[in-house]
Amino acid sequence: MNDGSSGATALLGMDGFVVLAMIEQDGELFISVETTANVVGCGSCGVRAVGHGRSVTQIRDLPSGGRPVRLVWRKRKWICRDSDCAAKSFTEQSDLVEDSLTRRAAAEICRKVGQDGSSVAQVAREFGVGWECAMNCVRRHGEPLVDDPTRLDNIDALGIDEHKMLSANGEHHTLYVTCFVDVIRGRLLDIVRGRNADDVGYWLAQGTPAWRQAIEAVAIDPHRGYLNGILSYLPDATVTVDCFHGVKLGNSMVDDIRRRVQQESLGHRGRKEDPLFKTRRLMTRGWERLSDRQRDKLLRALDVGDPDGECGAGILGKELLREMYAAKNLHAARWKLVAFYQHAAEADVPELTRLAKTVSAWETEILNYHVTGISNGPTEAQNLIAEKLRRIGHGMRNFENYRLRLLLHSGVTWNTRSTARIRGRQPRLIA
Repeated sequence: MNDGSSGATALLGMDGFVVLAMIEQDGELFISVETTANVVGCGSCGVRAVGHGRSVTQIRDLPSGGRPVRLVWRKRKWICRDSDCAAKSFTEQSDLVEDSLTRRAAAEICRKVGQDGSSVAQVAREFGVGWECAMNCVRRHGEPLVDDPTRLDNIDALGIDEHKMLSANGEHHTLYVTCFVDVIRGRLLDIVRGRNADDVGYWLAQGTPAWRQAIEAVAIDPHRGYLNGILSYLPDATVTVDCFHGVKLGNSMVDDIRRRVQQESLGHRGRKEDPLFKTRRLMTRGWERLSDRQRDKLLRALDVGDPDGECGAGILGKELLREMYAAKNLHAARWKLVAFYQHAAEADVPELTRLAKTVSAWETEILNYHVTGISNGPTEAQNLIAEKLRRIGHGMRNFENYRLRLLLHSGVTWNTRSTARIRGRQPRLIA
């Protein structure tokens, strides 16, 4: 390619740089560049400097056509002629370059790891850098986005839930973290270590009193530690146990009854030919969502495998709990809950009785679902996203890196430019 090609310089897109030559070698693209500045003043005294040769520096840039790119920068050296100046010589610098990469390449590494959810190792290979170099780019460009105080503004309803960050091994127990989510906008707010009252209180204590006052409702699972932490700092907030976790308790109760009945009647845990085991999925599905064929199948299985009707009583109790959550208003929900308690007392099934005690202990928070109308579904969605990112990264051990990557993926707004349409009503270019 001819030196100083204007077309190649335009494609490079770096103001103040000109492309001298370009070559591909061993799957990498080498682009020789230099700056266009001919008159430079000394940074210390301002006197016009004199050129004193060049040095060559290689920096990484955005990949091109699936190939890593190296910019071979022929940097000018300058000498200050002022004998009284402390800076005898210096080498030119550029705001478009940071460390061993161009600024745009470092920002793109952060965006791909954060917004796209790619693994650091994958992005590092794509750009032709090491893992540590890529992760440093994520920290430099990502931490200012995460630490932006305006990111936590205008929060009306909060969702809190835990998930597993790292499984147990011979050196440590299972490590859990607690997620805080804006359930109105479905946006991840923060992650802290642990899952008890002190961990929740620690995060809430970071906010100002006015910020905490603005939080009107909180959705949690039936976790007494979370409740205690919330009430310590948000005494006026309406705490809700949403329908997801309430119905999950009912489904767990049905599964527990089925396993016990199978063991007592058959002498072993469920097998694929056992009637109750074959219909275990139908037992936890909403009754209105079953087809006539599925209902008949479930009833036949209960006739054969549930001689005392305990599984049937558990299924009915679960449906009464679902009806309570589906009630049109708080008054109707209270009556549905009374019907659930009455059924649990008459059935006298241990697992159902235990569920009734749990529901009674959390009755206020469960009924608050009809007051706030919020769900912890967005929080559960963030747990699934966290699992996806852990799989992509083949597990994560460093909590700070884990928190940063999750917040960059689900907790910040990326102002990325949308791709322009090739064809439209008014195409930009007409061939």
